[in-house]
Amino acid sequence: MMCLMIEPVNIPVFHRVARTGNKPGGIHVFSNMTHRLLLLGFLLLPVLASSQIGINYKYIIGKSDFLSANGISQDGHQYLVEYNFRLKQKRLEFRPGAGYRYTFGGNLRVGHFNAYDLDLGVAIYPFDFAGDCHCPTFSKEGKLFKKGFFLEVIPGVSLQKFTRTEIEPNSSVPIPIEDQQMIWKIGGALGLDIGISDMITITPMVSLVKLGSADYEGLLSDGGAAKLEDYSYLAPGIRLTYHPDEKRRRRF
Repeated sequence: MMCLMIEPVNIPVFHRVARTGNKPGGIHVFSNMTHRLLLLGFLLLPVLASSQIGINYKYIIGKSDFLSANGISQDGHQYLVEYNFRLKQKRLEFRPGAGYRYTFGGNLRVGHFNAYDLDLGVAIYPFDFAGDCHCPTFSKEGKLFKKGFFLEVIPGVSLQKFTRTEIEPNSSVPIPIEDQQMIWKIGGALGLDIGISDMITITPMVSLVKLGSADYEGLLSDGGAAKLEDYSYLAPGIRLTYHPDEKRRRRF
């Protein structure tokens, strides 16, 4: 009698999936994930074309004693595309968004981060919560702060990749070293909507974000692995919101 034995395979989808030279399959998994996200974006374009779309830019000012001690970049940029919708009778707005975030590299920094972010922002307008503002033209009515000021909570997740390009001279670890992790994020923001026209709103805002802890290969100066636990960042920025559908805009 012939017996067929199947050994279970561990697929670390949410663990380390990329390190140059050691885990080539991880890069393939990451590439497949990116292609699927792009395909989903194209499929959603017809829906997004008739909705409120926001483009959000943030300048990242990082804070991490561990990264500073190891010469790793913390400051950078984030770009997000958001889909905005709100409750009909209350000024509670939902702003899910997907984007790309990176920290600066260069000769003075031996390591940097690149990340794909999924943010799930929820904003409340505390001074006009029961208001019926259906368009962004309130700046012409003399009630800019009352109707435009909001507080926002921003939970999210991130596929974050770390790359180290230099290590201590006496180390035998090959470079570059790459590692990526799926981490959680939690943040808060405040901002002010400024109506430019019936279709355009500009929103200056500032965010404070805390990133979840994770182990990364190459964080130490000798190329060794370490756990990053203290990374947070302050992010001043600006959001541009487009309201393409007049009927939809009045319905909210």
